[in-house]
Amino acid sequence: KDGQAEYQIIKANGKKIDVDMKSAIEEESDIPAIYRPIYYRLNVKYYKLAIPDLEVGDIIDYNLRSTIDWDMKESGVGFTPFIFSLANTYSTMYQQYRFVMANGMKVRFRAFNGAPNLKMDSKASVFGDKESYVAYYMLDKDREKTREERWSLELRNTPSVKFRVIMLADNDPDSKDLGMAQVDRTFIDIEDVYKHYVGAAMYRTTTVNTLVAYATEYISKKKEAGSLKNDDDIIREIYYCLRKVFLEMYYKGPVHSDLEKFMTGKKLYKKVLKQQEKDNQHKEEREDEIRINSVLFATALRTSLAVQGIQSELFVYIPRRLGAWRDVVFLDELDFVMKVKSKRRNYFLEAFNNFDAFASPYSYLEGVEGYSIGYDEPNKYYKTQGPTSSADDNKERKDYEVNFTDAMDNVNVQRVTMLTGHEKSGKIGVANLDRSYLSRDFEKYYNQPGSQKTSKRKKEDEVIDITTSTGYENPDKDEKIKERNELMEKDVKDEFDLDKYVDFELIEDGRYGDSAALKYKEMFRLKKLVSKAGRNYIFDVGKLIGDQIKLEQSELEKREMDIWIPNARAIENNITIIIPAGYTVDGFQELNTSVDNESGAFISTAKIEGDKLIISTRKVYKKNFDKKELWPNYVAFLEAGYKFSQAKVVLKKK
Repeated sequence: KDGQAEYQIIKANGKKIDVDMKSAIEEESDIPAIYRPIYYRLNVKYYKLAIPDLEVGDIIDYNLRSTIDWDMKESGVGFTPFIFSLANTYSTMYQQYRFVMANGMKVRFRAFNGAPNLKMDSKASVFGDKESYVAYYMLDKDREKTREERWSLELRNTPSVKFRVIMLADNDPDSKDLGMAQVDRTFIDIEDVYKHYVGAAMYRTTTVNTLVAYATEYISKKKEAGSLKNDDDIIREIYYCLRKVFLEMYYKGPVHSDLEKFMTGKKLYKKVLKQQEKDNQHKEEREDEIRINSVLFATALRTSLAVQGIQSELFVYIPRRLGAWRDVVFLDELDFVMKVKSKRRNYFLEAFNNFDAFASPYSYLEGVEGYSIGYDEPNKYYKTQGPTSSADDNKERKDYEVNFTDAMDNVNVQRVTMLTGHEKSGKIGVANLDRSYLSRDFEKYYNQPGSQKTSKRKKEDEVIDITTSTGYENPDKDEKIKERNELMEKDVKDEFDLDKYVDFELIEDGRYGDSAALKYKEMFRLKKLVSKAGRNYIFDVGKLIGDQIKLEQSELEKREMDIWIPNARAIENNITIIIPAGYTVDGFQELNTSVDNESGAFISTAKIEGDKLIISTRKVYKKNFDKKELWPNYVAFLEAGYKFSQAKVVLKKK
């Protein structure tokens, strides 16, 4: 409820220098999940302090004072929660977990999917005036092994437990009256969820003020110009304007040098893919995402929308892998995004990164359950179902034009790839590696310098003076383009036997538009798809659709667990093959197939039009969940896809 800090530097010669605490800058790093509820509830904030002229041998003398009212007997102190499955890939004859707890302690425990419950071991417990403790145990015997299966969520499908030990005593005389240790089998209380998380979108900082001030002025100008027709337009433009300011503050603003901590709360790091080549280690680097702090985003979005008279809510949910809402035991299991409702639809908006598009689906929100927390009146919360995307929301489409070389040994390929929804996530960062998208952002959401009001503000309303312009010059652009081409070339090598990678062209960056499609064109030459057979040639045409899932024999026979697909999705290939002069195509009729059921589909067609063989395939995962009894549906269309990938046609000499 209060906090004070004093720092003093003691030099080697004994001189004492008081540090000016007014120079401290608020630290907006992401709060560790386990501490989030406490910080939101108590409005705890971090500050960072730069101390000039520090030298080796200097002594930093500091004094920190703070007071927090915390009722041990009501809330206690919880240790790290444990959430795990009892299932193993080998048979388990016997496994036991024991807890020994003194007076004033409890264990919060829940068992799921047939896992055994805790029992008290009276023989191992001690009840006395000087020493008193209770032993509890969980015994699991004769458990059959489970088989690892694709698309399975372990905690949803197998016997699992969640538990946490909580200490209620605080060594005062009254703690002796708390009684013996107990097992708490209750689930989470929604009122506790509300109290702990409502503050996540009310966390004002100077960075939040800056984002809101810029977005408010931009939206006001657009309203005056008549370019915003409805609330959906306003919600979308606020989202993109906040993204622009965040990126500008990162790449050009005053916090650039220390942004890993100050803005994102996550280290800006590069993934290092290690590949052993002989005795040397070869490293390839990818630019990773830059994501805004989730609390900063929630507060900035809610405040910016409220200025425009649009209410938003905090959607607190349990990730699907941990269970349904009825399975929530700990606050630590929960996460949140923002939810905004217009007349047209509900928007679920995650704290954006530099590539996220407005209202794009997120795989980790698919079918989750949670509660919406409102801000237009106190104590407003209600049960809410998370979003579910369709197969057409998450589409991968590849259009091929294939020509044989004169020697008939390789094929030249021009391929246009279009990705939407979840399908973009693995490619969008590499495709935009040159950062050309920043110039578009900075130009579209540009505010004239000095147009923001500069009158003296209250401390809680202070903003950061940001540098704004209509463009972005990337000094490393040529190097990044080269790196991008090398990474895209590697991806093609992972798909095919590549002879030469020729070119890459970005057509759409995947960050704007209703579908927000990522679209790019590649040119490359492939080998080992054509083999000579006398006067004719055999062409492995099925390999052009990429690797397909090959089910093991055990998978063909039965399914033990329910099927948890990350999300519905569609994969399309449209292939145009130029038939060499003097040849005809045999066997293309076998490429026509159709398997379509309630769970998925694989449909392919092939036809000759003039000197072209035209092939189309469409593979669809229609749901994000199915009961195990419907596994034969998956076997049917997965097997059809794999069979097609092995198909060949004959180029027959006339």
